[in-house]
Amino acid sequence: MSFWNIVKSLNYRKIFRVFVWFLQHPLFMFATVKATFLTIRIAQIEFPDIHGKHNKANAFRHALWNLLIANQSNKFSTNLEAVIAWTKKITDWHEEFSPNMEMAKLMDLHNNAIGRQLYIDWQEQSLTTYIDLLKTALSKATIVTHKSDFKNLKNNLIYLRK
Repeated sequence: MSFWNIVKSLNYRKIFRVFVWFLQHPLFMFATVKATFLTIRIAQIEFPDIHGKHNKANAFRHALWNLLIANQSNKFSTNLEAVIAWTKKITDWHEEFSPNMEMAKLMDLHNNAIGRQLYIDWQEQSLTTYIDLLKTALSKATIVTHKSDFKNLKNNLIYLRK
């Protein structure tokens, strides 16, 4: 997609919403940006050039992103519920903002939720341990082909294609 097509497709109301969130929660927004760059760097190391293709690497990246946003945000708040709510809010916004096919969006939302739950379960772990544990969870990831598959896989990472 060309630069101008991207600019024309932007929803300025959604961009404004993030700007307001930044003003309301600057430390959480800082944590989100830091976690986003760290996630991309780790995903590129672990899965060079393939983590954007609705595959297992994509499932890893989405779960890691949520886990790391929560981890970084937790440095600014001891309220775990607020941290998880922030992480959900910003990653749900991302899925709403960046257009995706329905199954891909459902997959991303599912893996985002898994990442938040994994943070709750693993919050005392180190970054290296997060990656190792997430790779273990990824070994149990399941491919989905229909929307009905999602309800049976609430605790598994999922992906759409190999």
